[in-house]
Amino acid sequence: MKKNTKGAIALGAAALLLAGGAGTYAAWSDDATLGGGEVKTGHLRITEVPGESGWTWATADVTGDFDPDTDTLAPGDSIRFEGTYALEIEGSNLTADLVASTASTGTLPAGLTWTADSDASLEDLNETNNPGEVTVGGTLAFDPNETESMDETITISDLTVTLKQTDPAQA
Repeated sequence: MKKNTKGAIALGAAALLLAGGAGTYAAWSDDATLGGGEVKTGHLRITEVPGESGWTWATADVTGDFDPDTDTLAPGDSIRFEGTYALEIEGSNLTADLVASTASTGTLPAGLTWTADSDASLEDLNETNNPGEVTVGGTLAFDPNETESMDETITISDLTVTLKQTDPAQA
């Protein structure tokens, strides 16, 4: 074979070898994982304090607890219901308002009025209020001039105390 032919074959073989390896090369790389750790969410809790809720006499010169099972009302009497609630607020940027709703009384007999606490709202509560307590309630009064409402049963229910997060943009 002639030198030119041998050279052409060698050149062609070299071209094929170069073309076969085209587009591949070695590149170094490394990676790491960022250890984020654990995060926790906070909470709002409100619970009734056991033994701290109930009825008491609010009539002048009458003291002590009012027992709905054994005591009855007469014109001129007043009784008060109070409930104490524990507040728990956990959240670094959490603020909340507390509102006590008016109790449900249905239709009260003539001469009886229910007055809920007007100062049972608290605003801008946060973790610094832990542990906190609030007492809310109302008074049931019997008009001293009422002469018709005898042997009545009065239901006071659904006095609700709500702890609600405030809008973070407003806080």
